[in-house]
Amino acid sequence: MTALRRILVCRGGDCRKAKNRRLSRALDELDVATVDVRCQKLCDGPVVGCEIDGQLEWFERVRGDKAVNALRVLVRTGQLSGVLRKRRSKNRSGRLRA
Repeated sequence: MTALRRILVCRGGDCRKAKNRRLSRALDELDVATVDVRCQKLCDGPVVGCEIDGQLEWFERVRGDKAVNALRVLVRTGQLSGVLRKRRSKNRSGRLRA
């Protein structure tokens, strides 16, 4: 796996309400492009998406220290930890709601 180049960030109503400062700071400090996307209908925010091994994957509840730190590791190394693996949305895997 390689480091990630971009993160998709859901900007739907529930994700905006989650207002996660930890996630915002982590995304600001990482050398990764962030792309705001419309609501992905996961509604357990904040929701972020990224391409892992050529497949778009979505992660819910990326708000606590463990989840945000796991996202940092994923971006830097491409390694998906158990914390994010548990938060992966299998229903949205591979799909972007445009």
